Amino acid sequence: MLDHAPPEPPARPPPLTGLRGTWNALRNFGLMGGPTTGNYDTFTASDGQVVPVCVLGEGSPLVLVHGVGCSHGDWLPVARRLARRHCVLAWDARGHGQCRPVLGSITLARLAADLADMIEQFGLDRSALVGHSMGALVLMQYLHSYGTQHVGAVTMIDQSPRIVTDDGWRLGLFGGCSAEMLAGLIAGARRDLAETLLSELGAFGGAWLRRQLAAEAPLGRMLRRRLGRIDVRPLLDLAESMAQADFRASLARLDAPLLVVLGARSPHYGGLPLDAWYRDTVRHAQISVYPRAGHSPHLSEPGRFARELERFIADHA
Repeated sequence: MLDHAPPEPPARPPPLTGLRGTWNALRNFGLMGGPTTGNYDTFTASDGQVVPVCVLGEGSPLVLVHGVGCSHGDWLPVARRLARRHCVLAWDARGHGQCRPVLGSITLARLAADLADMIEQFGLDRSALVGHSMGALVLMQYLHSYGTQHVGAVTMIDQSPRIVTDDGWRLGLFGGCSAEMLAGLIAGARRDLAETLLSELGAFGGAWLRRQLAAEAPLGRMLRRRLGRIDVRPLLDLAESMAQADFRASLARLDAPLLVVLGARSPHYGGLPLDAWYRDTVRHAQISVYPRAGHSPHLSEPGRFARELERFIADHA
């Protein structure tokens, strides 16, 4: 049983991220400025997609899978700490960071297949897998499709096994983001990506930024031209794939050690008894709630996160 009932769902879903988060996501998608730079290794996925991977350190393998709108760079404060004892691999998923152009559609199944390809081609065994947000869904899909043969331990950061909600499931996004709501947002982005994204930016920037982003303003005209040249269909395919995913049953059967890290102030899941669901469903799971953290505890408290992850891996992997 859940410890307490979720709050009443909102009339409409709140924005997914703030101004800085939205701007960083646009950069990581290659929609604003150039892609992130760095030194990479690569592997070639089964469909020919070349995927860049940042590799740090030596030791037992530890794989870091980022969320939507992020890249390997978001892991670096944690990865540098963990690389003292581990070989840390952090990719740029398709459509993110340096992983462009994208071949075909992006779905959770495709990203899980990419992860399986990476594990095989780098010869990883008994890896500790860590996923944040979308990255946690990628791990859920990988575990569902490929099992735990090559997995030593799993860590999932601030993610529900089902992001959409209905009358029987209130532990998705915001406690009340229905499949219909999310489908409407995705459809709006398919119709007019520029207006959808610039509205998101303007909602956080106040009256001055909204004026700069207006269709008749120089900045607004430039951004609309640039965004109009981007094919975002693969990323919207990914959003639809995430909306359709439901890993509640497969997590209940998980036979690998599991650490779940949640941010008490997460704009996505804060205030929801998601910790209680994991305790009830995955009896062997270790749950860690960061009282001051939002959706990215590993970013706001990288030292604590790295220490807890090290202890978890030492105990279980």
